[in-house]
Amino acid sequence: MKVLHLISSTGFFGAENVLIQLARELKYTDFYPIVGVFKNMHNPHLEVAEEAKRHNLEVAIFPCYGRFDLKAIIRIRKFLVNNHISIVHTHGYKSNFYALTASSGKGIPLITTCHNWLGNDIKTRFYTQLDKFFLNRFNKVVAVSDSIKQEILNHNVHPTKVVTIYNGINLERFNKLAKLNDIRKELDIKEGYKVIGTAGRLTEEKGHIFLIKAAKKILHQFPKTVFLIIGDGPLKSKLERESNKSTIFTGFRMDLPEIYPIMDIFVLPSLTEGLPMVLLEAMASKKPVIATKVGAIPNVISDGETGLLIDPANSNQLADAIIYLLKNKDKAREIGEKGYKKVKNEFSSKKMTKEYIKVYEEVLKTQQTQLMQ
Repeated sequence: MKVLHLISSTGFFGAENVLIQLARELKYTDFYPIVGVFKNMHNPHLEVAEEAKRHNLEVAIFPCYGRFDLKAIIRIRKFLVNNHISIVHTHGYKSNFYALTASSGKGIPLITTCHNWLGNDIKTRFYTQLDKFFLNRFNKVVAVSDSIKQEILNHNVHPTKVVTIYNGINLERFNKLAKLNDIRKELDIKEGYKVIGTAGRLTEEKGHIFLIKAAKKILHQFPKTVFLIIGDGPLKSKLERESNKSTIFTGFRMDLPEIYPIMDIFVLPSLTEGLPMVLLEAMASKKPVIATKVGAIPNVISDGETGLLIDPANSNQLADAIIYLLKNKDKAREIGEKGYKKVKNEFSSKKMTKEYIKVYEEVLKTQQTQLMQ
């Protein structure tokens, strides 16, 4: 049975990472994955397609001109029929709309994963509200955290349609020996300096500004410290102006498994989240983590055990937590080990895939029952 995963992407971030991890695992099951990616002509981003090809996954590119492209709908509709697609699994509001329209009347079960609704501008809020309106037309709606599930239910999506499936990662990617000296040299990190790292799109909701504000207090006690900010986004120039020479902006990187090992501490100062893949990756790399109490993060981090939890938008708490771990190396090492075990036992890509397969089997069984009636 073929599953078309459909996504309109602006880069390679959390949702794209989840899609790739899921598709890689599905290759070895009865549900054959095809990664469908919109090629938005006004802002083309095909990183997820390139990553899929790197893992020998089948890829379908759908050119799209503008917000509503009738030809794109027709292309997807033909693809569904010609390739005998059994399930369409969407990721994001644009793919939700196009999948609903293209599959109309075909009887193909539709599943969507709600990773998070981000952005405060008028355009994004409009699409978010439109997306929530469409959700009741899907056979199943997957939330990556309980808070997102509750938000979906608050918009009157029928409870029987909504299920929470936590994100999962392939731990094997983070068990490789990294060339630490080579990475440190490339990033111009001097010998003996501590590295406080974070990764994510440079947008307001990721809270990078609070790490930058925390840096002054940290440097007062640990002057040989650098702050590594991995990622790109609209706030890059503003954040660079706010930071000092101790902060290194790497831009977008695809080699995070090689970069995590050089970090002494990983921090995630987000203001809002679903279940961030970078947090799971850092824990899989046995790094002590500090993160805010938002989204599903408290389901992953037990404060003081598998990480440290802080309030969002609080640079003082963030600074104090970082200083505490820098002063207490044994505690930091213990948190890193316990965090690794937590991810290994509860947030693997294999476990995530098993949960998605249950959803696939359920919607196909329901469809079969309806056809027999």
